[in-house]
Amino acid sequence: MSRQGLRAGAAILVLGLLFVWLVRPVGNACPDVDRLPAGSAGSSAPSFAPPLTRTCTYTTPDGTQARKRYVPLLDLVALLFAAGVVGGAIAMVGPGRRAAPAPRQSEPRWAAPRERSPLPEPEAWPGVGAEPQPPAVSARSPAAGDEDGRATRDAARRERDAAERARARREREARRGG
Repeated sequence: MSRQGLRAGAAILVLGLLFVWLVRPVGNACPDVDRLPAGSAGSSAPSFAPPLTRTCTYTTPDGTQARKRYVPLLDLVALLFAAGVVGGAIAMVGPGRRAAPAPRQSEPRWAAPRERSPLPEPEAWPGVGAEPQPPAVSARSPAAGDEDGRATRDAARRERDAAERARARREREARRGG
């Protein structure tokens, strides 16, 4: 559906809901008056708590009054149908579908062309982009007094951490241009 059709359908729905709620429902204003004794009457008024509901006041011949709140559901269905028909008709009669929008350019047309940066490309920078190699762990036996090799693993971990910190520092310095 086109935007114009959606707008028209929404306008019909909103205005119709306001009319049904504040002025007069399309269908039976007080649906339960048939259940009351003969000679009973009912009057309908908009209710603001909750919105879009109506309050019916029923009066019997002996003077008893009762109130009941209801939501005009059949009116809502009729309004949804009318909004769909109007929106669809406007979409069918309205202008044809638009062509797909042109792909967006990365830069606006009015922008000056970019000059090439005097800095070399990142892959040409020494030490940047290269993955750090884990330090070689010797195949020697565990440290004396350490049967499970914990000292060797801790030393290897410290070397890896130091290499990672050094790589991160070089990357930061390269981004800063220093």
